[in-house]
Amino acid sequence: MEFACSSFSWETKDGRHLLGRTYDQFGDLAANRVIGVPPGAGCSPSLHPEGAAPSGRYAYTGMAVLGFGEPILVDGVNAAGLMGALLHYPEYAVYPKKAEPEKTAVHPGRLLAWLLCQCAGVREAVEAMNAITLVDEPIQGKPLPAHYILSDKTGETLVIEPDAGGVRIHRNTIGVLTNSPDYRWHRTNLRNFVGVTNLPKAPRTIAGHEIREFGERLGGGTGLPGDYSSPSRFVRMAFMKEYAVRGENEVDGVSRMFRTFAMVDIPEGLAKGDPDYEVYEQTLCTSVLCAESGLYYFAPAQNRRISAVRLLEAGAEARHFPLGDTQDILYRN
Repeated sequence: MEFACSSFSWETKDGRHLLGRTYDQFGDLAANRVIGVPPGAGCSPSLHPEGAAPSGRYAYTGMAVLGFGEPILVDGVNAAGLMGALLHYPEYAVYPKKAEPEKTAVHPGRLLAWLLCQCAGVREAVEAMNAITLVDEPIQGKPLPAHYILSDKTGETLVIEPDAGGVRIHRNTIGVLTNSPDYRWHRTNLRNFVGVTNLPKAPRTIAGHEIREFGERLGGGTGLPGDYSSPSRFVRMAFMKEYAVRGENEVDGVSRMFRTFAMVDIPEGLAKGDPDYEVYEQTLCTSVLCAESGLYYFAPAQNRRISAVRLLEAGAEARHFPLGDTQDILYRN
């Protein structure tokens, strides 16, 4: 399971709190489903539980990868308004082989489900992290290097990173996350771009001649990196969060957030994995979550129409929803 991703948190003008992400990967989403889990359902911290799993307090819904035991939740929102996403963190994530004394061993692919089923917000998630150990439990012989972004109805966004010195929890972040390096490195790297604005540059007099920049009527952004590496995507995402026009309400905000992700959307063909094979990393799906409504919005690359899944009520059975990756066109005549 090797995938890139970009994520950021946002707020609408009427106070709705959103968290969105792109899901970038080689291959396809054949193993992925949007899942709905009702309150009271069993929630295992392991991919391969032994015995009955403890019951969860909250319903949650989100994207999961199936086929490796318990679902690997890569993003989701719960009934209390806690939202989270798992992003790839290669070469940096470090996990111990077993849990510390009197702590619960949690697989990195089960952390989001574990937090969403029991925590009402980021404050409770931080408290829950004190009682667990993220352990090295390989998937197909490999660990799952991951870091996480969480947000809630307060608007605070935190980042969780399992590093060599232990799990680091960054509180009150700028609300942006991509992949390696670590969050602190990315935030420091923004110092290289403090001169970037959304305004056009004023004409300058050089050697007695007035010189105007190309595309001066197209506004700013001069100096933003244009490639699809994790550092470049983080910078573009941070500046889009700063300058993008916020939505009036939830639906408007969700629609605008999908458009904002165009800055980091990886089209098929630009990130080839092997010179001898037609294999490309690309953005396969984009999702947006709302803390207040608990709605999970998503759109796979092959179907740009936005779909949504609601939280399940108590007593319902857990459900798996197909992504609907065939283009759905609304014909007007």
